[in-house]
Amino acid sequence: MEFNYITTTKGTGGRIKQFCEDFIVEEIGRDYQTKLTYLPDKKVPEINWEEVFEKKEYNDQLLVDLEKINYSTVSAINEISRFLRTSKRRIGYAGLKDKRAITVQRISIFEPTKERISKLYFKNIKIYNPSWAKDRIDIGDLKQNRFTITVRRINGFSKEELNALFLDFSNQINNTGLINYFGEQRFGGLRDITHKVGKLILQRNYKEAILLYLTDTQEFESEELTKKRQELKEDLDFGKHARDFPSKSGYESPILNYLAKHPEDYLGAFQVLPKAVQYLFIHAYQSYLFNEIITERIKQGFGVSKIEGDTILNGEIAIPLFGFASQFSEGVAGKIEHEILDKEGVSLSDFYNRDYSVFSSKGDYRPIRIPVYDLKLLEIKVDDKNQEDFPESLTLIFSFILDKGNYATNLAREIIKPTDPKWC
Repeated sequence: MEFNYITTTKGTGGRIKQFCEDFIVEEIGRDYQTKLTYLPDKKVPEINWEEVFEKKEYNDQLLVDLEKINYSTVSAINEISRFLRTSKRRIGYAGLKDKRAITVQRISIFEPTKERISKLYFKNIKIYNPSWAKDRIDIGDLKQNRFTITVRRINGFSKEELNALFLDFSNQINNTGLINYFGEQRFGGLRDITHKVGKLILQRNYKEAILLYLTDTQEFESEELTKKRQELKEDLDFGKHARDFPSKSGYESPILNYLAKHPEDYLGAFQVLPKAVQYLFIHAYQSYLFNEIITERIKQGFGVSKIEGDTILNGEIAIPLFGFASQFSEGVAGKIEHEILDKEGVSLSDFYNRDYSVFSSKGDYRPIRIPVYDLKLLEIKVDDKNQEDFPESLTLIFSFILDKGNYATNLAREIIKPTDPKWC
């Protein structure tokens, strides 16, 4: 997938997320702010749960700050729900946070028992700051996220040069905003197949879609996992591989178990996944098309400026996230939209799925640019964790705030302008 840049500064190079602490996310809600406090290595002070439950009154939602390291939000909530012996549906959250990161967000737990929650302990999951409320935390409660990003392995700059580059970069971003691409996470990260599976689902090719999800191999994966994917592709013995499939995601095993019992029901195999994961496939393909439209506009010399036929929402150019209720733009903008869908061989009607409503989407609009708030340079220093292999390298640390639904990796990519596919 091709990404373009809105700034003219030289790329710093380097990489993010070498360590989880290189990517910090703090959630900002409509009426609350979270702040990373204890992870990676501080102990949460003991909470007086007796006192907390005395203040419960008529409320049934316990609100807590959740910190996690190297866990997705869904995985962390699964762990908590299992420990509390309660349904994960009783745990509310405002947004999904990155896995390879340290993140903090506000969650709600419906009617937890004092006995269980007072004993809750995980090394890499912390809860604290409890209070009671009548309403659960939900998607609409999220407003923004603050990110603190560390870029390592930066070579070819002195500290003074890197400082000047960041100042120029910051001035440009403050003037132009940021191209609102969907980030790599939307497409499955390094595996980069979620949107490809989504396209096959749109085409009602459920068998090929599920097999792509199960058997596609990538060079970054372990030799054991690559071998298992290849063996499965060759023999399609779902039962045999269900018993020992080594994926860390945990999603392949339930699919394989289902297919072992229902070997031809490929649509049903998708339905064993959590609903949040099921939605990702079509959304990822919509996101891919959105990114392709932006890239094509830039290729044709229009950049992110207004062109004939553009839709303006809240003062900003907005591009369709295609769905069955979408309408093509007029003029030049519409011509580009038609070109992208024609090249892909899909139509708007494909987004209506009579087989399974989760795989349908009406469509929406998304702004082509977004503002970046409070962009700050925090530190430039010697990269002390990579001196053996990169003795002259520097580390750049900066922070900023984005509105909900926007990707911090877009801004990181914009300053790094990477040539290494493993930069993130």
